[in-house]
Amino acid sequence: MSHRRRRPSTPPTELAHPLDDDDLLHEIMLRLPPQPPYLLRASIFSKRWRRLATDPKFLRRFRIHHQKPPLLGVFSCTCGDISFRSTLDPPYRIPPERFSPRPPIKSTQICLDVRHGRVLIEDSMRSQVIVWDPITGDRRVVAFPPQLLRAGIVQIHSGAVLCADGDRGHVHGACHSSPFKVVIVCDEHEDDLSDEYDGYEPVVFASVYSSKTGEWSDLILTTVPGRGIDFSFRSTLVGNTLHWLLKWNSTFILEFDLEAQSLAVTQRPPGAPRGDNAKIIEAEDGGIGFAALSGPCLQLWDRKVDSHGVATWVLQKTVELQKILGLESWIENNKSSILNYVEDANAILLRVRSSVYMVRLESLQSKKLFKSNQKCIYRPFTSFYTEGVFSGLKQKQLITG
Repeated sequence: MSHRRRRPSTPPTELAHPLDDDDLLHEIMLRLPPQPPYLLRASIFSKRWRRLATDPKFLRRFRIHHQKPPLLGVFSCTCGDISFRSTLDPPYRIPPERFSPRPPIKSTQICLDVRHGRVLIEDSMRSQVIVWDPITGDRRVVAFPPQLLRAGIVQIHSGAVLCADGDRGHVHGACHSSPFKVVIVCDEHEDDLSDEYDGYEPVVFASVYSSKTGEWSDLILTTVPGRGIDFSFRSTLVGNTLHWLLKWNSTFILEFDLEAQSLAVTQRPPGAPRGDNAKIIEAEDGGIGFAALSGPCLQLWDRKVDSHGVATWVLQKTVELQKILGLESWIENNKSSILNYVEDANAILLRVRSSVYMVRLESLQSKKLFKSNQKCIYRPFTSFYTEGVFSGLKQKQLITG
């Protein structure tokens, strides 16, 4: 009986670890939250992970995947002072000096707007605006439109800065080298109109500056009820239109269509609270919304347009602030205020007593950001800050293997 020779057994092939695949690791990193600490933590694992996390092509994919940049902090703005306060969790908070304007803001300069990673500052003494990129430090000085100066208008009431990059796939939040636009708005009369102007509707002027051409557009104008707008009311960008609330007890909204280059005046929701405790927001369907405080409650409105083009405001939600914020005690009427709207997060900043909260409007989830008794304007600053985080690290802190 013959015996067949047994073949020598082949040693099992050692399976490669999934994380040894660069493409797969990139796909995992792509799904990390957009806040700076998460990619930072991944990058300090090893030299290889750092190389993958800082690859420019990957960072572009990372921004496209997330679409909206995260909230890094707020600029607190008063006349002659702009300071940054990070809202990231410790120990990843960005030091205030990292985003300090150099040279410092002067007493004649006012922060008008913060959007798409840039800050817009008015310098009425020199009849100019400054467009400042806090991450790169780049400053662009733009003189007021000559048409305004010829009309004797030397101070603007409000303004907006926004990225003008229309390339397919561009995601706002890392627009450092992208072209930008500046929109300024002013009216022809001072705030303290005398009795002789009762019933008079002032004219509001707008003009758009393009960094591509280096020129201002012709003046666009309309008449408005009430007494104009206040620079402290930051515009809200919804789609391709900027919106401002008209000041004080007015029931009107000023709208500037960037594409049509036209101004229009529309109504606030009927019955909605008047005063400063309200903001234009983006509704869940991508249209115009309205948020207002009514006593201890937050009201959320949507503007619906029917097939005939008729707009109607609909009250969607009324919720108690106490429940949203998870507070044990009742909130007194004069102890809460809406500070601003965070476009990229679809959230509002609220001050309740001495604390500042962020409330996401879709989920109504809240987060306590910081304590502050300072009476100033808070302008949210959202941006992808991956490059800045990585460049600020010391090599010895990064390399562990």
